[in-house]
Amino acid sequence: MSASREKKQRQDDPNQGLTQKQIKERKEAAIKKRNTVIYTVIGVVVAVLVVALLVWNSGFFQSRTVAMTINGRDYSPAEVSYYYGQTKQSYGYYLSMMGYDSTKSDRDQVVDEESGKTFYDLFMEQAKATMIKEAALADAAREEGVTLTEESQEQLETALESYRSGASQSGYPSLNSFLKAYFGSYMNEKVLRSCLEESLLASQYQTAYSDSLTYDDAALEEYYTENAADLDTFRYHTIFFSGTAESTTDEEGNTVEPTEEEQTAAMEAAKAKADAFRSEVEKSDFATAAEAAKAEDEDLTYEGEMSHVGSALAGPYQEWLSDSSRKAGDITVVESEGSGYYVVQFVERFRNEDDFGTANIRHILVKAEVAEGAEEPTEEAMQAAEDKAQEILDQFKAGDQSADSFAELAKANSEDPGSKDNGGLYEDVTRDTSFFADFLNWIFADGRKVGDTGLVENTQSGQQGWHVMYLDSVGDPLWKYTAENDLRDADVQTWLEGLQEGYEAVDGSGIQYIG
Repeated sequence: MSASREKKQRQDDPNQGLTQKQIKERKEAAIKKRNTVIYTVIGVVVAVLVVALLVWNSGFFQSRTVAMTINGRDYSPAEVSYYYGQTKQSYGYYLSMMGYDSTKSDRDQVVDEESGKTFYDLFMEQAKATMIKEAALADAAREEGVTLTEESQEQLETALESYRSGASQSGYPSLNSFLKAYFGSYMNEKVLRSCLEESLLASQYQTAYSDSLTYDDAALEEYYTENAADLDTFRYHTIFFSGTAESTTDEEGNTVEPTEEEQTAAMEAAKAKADAFRSEVEKSDFATAAEAAKAEDEDLTYEGEMSHVGSALAGPYQEWLSDSSRKAGDITVVESEGSGYYVVQFVERFRNEDDFGTANIRHILVKAEVAEGAEEPTEEAMQAAEDKAQEILDQFKAGDQSADSFAELAKANSEDPGSKDNGGLYEDVTRDTSFFADFLNWIFADGRKVGDTGLVENTQSGQQGWHVMYLDSVGDPLWKYTAENDLRDADVQTWLEGLQEGYEAVDGSGIQYIG
């Protein structure tokens, strides 16, 4: 090595002139510094990973993915979960009957073994159909500049308040925590409000279109001609003879199901009884023969002459009754496969002009008092409520018996908050309106006329008592009401199908977070 190079190397040596101890200390300091840098970098990386994990678990990233796209609009997992959740909840207690287990994932539970269809598939299929329909309706509404009416806005706030009430009653600390439990971890009040607004706008737009459709008498008569079997009223008699063989019990107390031979013998015996009964009817009349048969067999049921609209006819004798060649007095024996035989006699078939489809009804609810700590009123309390209801009815009959005078009595006496201030009035009540059966049966009883009054007992929990009834007014005959609604439903469906043309629900990556 040349002298100049050796000199340069000594100059470049950072340890030149240092003792061995100093050199050692310098090396240790360098190592410590390097380790500090490494640990700092590792700490930063770990901190970043922890933050990322926390953010991931919060649903921040998932909630911002696209779960579905319809007609160019992207839906978040929260929005899709709203429709998915609504569909799921619509099944109610039927879910348990279908074998659904709320502790398992919807995707892991098969609802149809043959096809392998899961509960997730079932709910999502229906949710997509609803989303497509509402998207098409809402888009059309916005194109026409339609916005939520004041009534729809009130419905929106009422719906939100019901969710808040549900959260409070269920013990959730906030509405959002309740919504996450109800719809999924990405739902919140803001998304819920948006979804409700979309649904209400769609519903409002569809209702407005439906209400705009009108049908003249010619259209209704044409529909009647084509569907008379469904619209006509049928009067008939029927009685049933059971052909089900009874099970027995063996020496150990086990149930023994009847053999095929025993079941065949039971059906043959039922047929013989039915044929014999038919012969008796031809000698006398159905009611007399039925009473005689019931005296011999207390299990037989005969409820007198039946009256049903054609669309409501049920049973294996429906086709026989609705045959256009049927004449008064015709009688037949019809098998109910594997269970017995009906004897049916035709009385008449006609277009009922007196049977109305809608009614405006006024009522006064008189509740029975419930003692403190008790769940139901006593018989004495129910009797006291009936007595008071009768007093109110007697007071009404002692006056001019007008709708106005009944309304004043309702305002003064009724305990129904939903109608009291409106004079006890409920408008456009149909047979499908969600009132209890006896209430509806009184309204639509055969021969019911405007101005009729009466009393109806209410045995529903929390509503026990008596109703004073008054039929205020009625709408079109039932056949005409049904014809108009059927025509309207068909036209609305055709309109909806047109609106939805080209609409398709396309899954996005965020769909994995649903179900």
